[in-house]
Amino acid sequence: MIWVIGGTKDSRDFIESFPYKKKLIVTVATEYGAKLLADIGNIDLKIGKMDKKEMDVFIQSKKIEKIVDISHPYAEEVSKNAMEISRKNNIVYFRYERENLDERIGKEYDNLDSLLEAIEKIEGNILSTLGSNSLERICGLKNKENIYFRILPKWDIIKKSEELGVLAKNIIAMQGPFTLDMNLAIIKQFDIKCIVSKKSGNIGGEREKIEAIKKSGINSLFLTRPKIDYPNLYKNIENLIESVLK
Repeated sequence: MIWVIGGTKDSRDFIESFPYKKKLIVTVATEYGAKLLADIGNIDLKIGKMDKKEMDVFIQSKKIEKIVDISHPYAEEVSKNAMEISRKNNIVYFRYERENLDERIGKEYDNLDSLLEAIEKIEGNILSTLGSNSLERICGLKNKENIYFRILPKWDIIKKSEELGVLAKNIIAMQGPFTLDMNLAIIKQFDIKCIVSKKSGNIGGEREKIEAIKKSGINSLFLTRPKIDYPNLYKNIENLIESVLK
């Protein structure tokens, strides 16, 4: 069996194009990730996070022969654990990662700590599109009242935001992808002076964000992707499928 670590639009593209779906076992961390794959038939889908030990048990029980990691570019721990388990069990590991955009704008930071320090120095309203995983850290900043959080419209994420003290007026619960016009409208509506984001690539809406930043003339701060030395790294779905099938 082939284990696909999914939960992204990229993983959906891989699964839809893969000719032998009955050979796939797909895992996603969240219900949201499962919904991205809900209408694809003939796949074995497991929902829930796994630590390293659980991954080890999983590949033994499911007789996994290959691992195809198409998790989010910032799911660093998942990828590192999967690589370690693949080496331990002598299983081939493949990694797909979407292309980074060539265009650079604003300031870039290679870790969350330095990014948070920069956020705290920003004057005016800030739009955070870092996602819910960074909520707790951002809510510890002294200027959190000036930060607007664009998050998925899921009750548990909204509840988490409120429990961390985020005011309802600072929550923008919307599902992407976001167009240039939508980004510009949010910037205007909330008088945003700076956008904080990840280098998620074109599928992650980065291009539209960059265009909105340039057009509105506001500042921007970006968290770069984790620097990981992946074996068998692919940036093209067709090439990945071809190699997995060999």
